[in-house]
Amino acid sequence: MRLRQFVAMAVAAAMAAVPILAQQAPPTVTISGIAKKEAKKPYTDYTTRARDVQTGVIAGTATNADPDANFTITGLPPANYVVELLNKDGKIVCTEGPYDLTKTFVKNEVDISCNKVPAAWWLLGVAAAAGITAGIVVGTQSSAQ
Repeated sequence: MRLRQFVAMAVAAAMAAVPILAQQAPPTVTISGIAKKEAKKPYTDYTTRARDVQTGVIAGTATNADPDANFTITGLPPANYVVELLNKDGKIVCTEGPYDLTKTFVKNEVDISCNKVPAAWWLLGVAAAAGITAGIVVGTQSSAQ
């Protein structure tokens, strides 16, 4: 009889522990990098923030207290983000990204640099060129018939 009681208590304790184990904290995302190319000294006048691409919500902000213009934004939920650099007046100076942080939860070495054409603009240009080409091909084929 004692064996049955012991087994019953062991099973009950194991079942009680299952919800505790299942309630692990969801992963959080960290984005870090440097804004030296776009920020001017003093770098502490600038702020970086992470904006969720899908919702447009600002998920995290970091003031650039680092004398070398390094920034780190932590505790973000997994999502696709763009990183925005703001001046002391709150105006966006530059945007980098988007970065897919839904499977990889750390993005280091983000280099905020507005002197390059963002990848999103290249993709938009290629898509527009493909659409124009398709329209010309379709138009040429229909007028030839």
